[in-house]
Amino acid sequence: MKIYPKVAVVYPDKFPKGFVNDVNGWNAPNEVLIKNKGKLLTLDIDFGNYCSLNCPHCFRRNNHVDLGKHKLMEYADVLRVVKEAKKIGLRSVKFLGAGEPFENKDFIKFLRELRKLQITPLIFTKGHVIGDDSEVAKWFSHEGITTGEQLVKELDELGVSILLGFNSFDTDVQDEMAGGIKGYTLKRNRALELLVAQGFNKSNPTRISIIAAPITNQNVDEIFDIYKWARERNLCIITTPTMVSGRASGEPFWQKITPPEDKLVEVYAKIYKFNIDRGMQTLKQIEQEGVSAYAGVHPCTQVACGMYITLTGMVLRCPGDDVTEFGSIWDKSVEEIWKNSENFKRAGTFNCKCPPKQGKSIPNGFYDKVLKRLKKEYS
Repeated sequence: MKIYPKVAVVYPDKFPKGFVNDVNGWNAPNEVLIKNKGKLLTLDIDFGNYCSLNCPHCFRRNNHVDLGKHKLMEYADVLRVVKEAKKIGLRSVKFLGAGEPFENKDFIKFLRELRKLQITPLIFTKGHVIGDDSEVAKWFSHEGITTGEQLVKELDELGVSILLGFNSFDTDVQDEMAGGIKGYTLKRNRALELLVAQGFNKSNPTRISIIAAPITNQNVDEIFDIYKWARERNLCIITTPTMVSGRASGEPFWQKITPPEDKLVEVYAKIYKFNIDRGMQTLKQIEQEGVSAYAGVHPCTQVACGMYITLTGMVLRCPGDDVTEFGSIWDKSVEEIWKNSENFKRAGTFNCKCPPKQGKSIPNGFYDKVLKRLKKEYS
């Protein structure tokens, strides 16, 4: 059964002049990249490792860097890393895992530290804590926060951007994609409604994105509808085929869940056509910037101005790659690792596509095929 969250339309027709095609803190505009070339502008960081869900495509479960015995970063270690990175340009931190960030009693305290440092936090969450008052009280009652309303108010005051997992409107499909957790979808929907009620989608750029990723055979026919629904409500949307790390690192798995190339091309082309027809982008702009690995939104700049620091202190190229290691925070400073990294050499690159997925879940030549389809549409 499909259940749509109760979120009012913001942009029923054309997008306004000056609309920012991004979520606050996610990517740097081209002029910012050029002006700050060589600086470490963003970090993906693990914070804790507990998660009550069991998503079959999780990029963190069974991750290569977690194999064997490793020392894990504690609160003080993460704070040290962030302060080191701040000295070389850090502007934003994205919390990805290794667990669910809101299933960690120290998380609000850490967000307050980021506020003092004037660093924008972006939080990947599945929303099941925000949408369940009993879970909020379980994790944050010691902070005086016992309801979803109180939690989103605190997050608003801390300048947070939220990246909410959103694979499907269908409760059966979505519950299954969260690990077969019955009732999960309703909690996620409530989380989104609470965030919107607090005003997270009233700014430009918006401070809330839904993550319709990965695109799989289960949800590919729904992706364009989710995209259109989200953009009309000023919700940024990140949608892309599966990462090839963690549970999806094995070729048989990512091949099994990834839709055929022609279906992916069709979805991407429909999304870009929507952007053009609604005045968000022009065909000329798309030709100049290139098709994004994240369909329809700001191209990924992560691998030109950022790195991923895992729970074990290992530094990777990005969350989609659990093989390319840049070093360890136990052995070297963040600055030393950054300046000797592959990502540092890409500094200033606006559209990095997606190196880990290239030739795998994103086929070779894919972006050219999407652009060719668009050019044909408007010829």
